[in-house]
Amino acid sequence: MSKSDPRWLTAQETAALLDATSADVCRLLKIGRLTGVKRKQPGRAGKAQWLVNPKSIQREKSRLAKA
Repeated sequence: MSKSDPRWLTAQETAALLDATSADVCRLLKIGRLTGVKRKQPGRAGKAQWLVNPKSIQREKSRLAKA
């Protein structure tokens, strides 16, 4: 990935940045305040993981700072 395309973060990593829980991150994804994709994990049958767009994390952090 190039410098302008930062790595997408897992729900757990996002939760740590936002000082929240993974459940909070999933709720924010559901209501559209964070954007992400659900990706299947290789080698783990039936398991999928949310990857969160870092730009949406920055927008949410900015929104929280204003509140």
